[in-house]
Amino acid sequence: MIALLPLLLAACMAQQPGAEQLPLKVLYAGNAGTPYTAAWEKFLGAHTTRVKFVSGSALKREDLAGFDLLVIDGEVTVPGAELSLKSEKVQLVLDELQGFPVVLMGGQGGFVSDDLKLKTSWHSG
Repeated sequence: MIALLPLLLAACMAQQPGAEQLPLKVLYAGNAGTPYTAAWEKFLGAHTTRVKFVSGSALKREDLAGFDLLVIDGEVTVPGAELSLKSEKVQLVLDELQGFPVVLMGGQGGFVSDDLKLKTSWHSG
């Protein structure tokens, strides 16, 4: 399920003209102001009904209102540092995410999996 969103979007994009959008409102939590996030903002903005970006560390349960899907992602390397990781320290607990579709991607998804001790965790799985 972690890689489901990219596969779903790729499949839909292959079947639909570029001007059409998926009927999804996506909340994307990651690292603000990075080229990585900007690329996702451009892609999701062009192919979903609505997209909003928030810093993973600022994400609150109330932010989910009005959205269909939460994507937790982001760059995990610190600029200029070799192979280091920087967690956004998402503060939501598992109970706050119950019943809401969440896609965990990349290193930030790994950090959340670790923090919540999910089966997809780097350490708990």
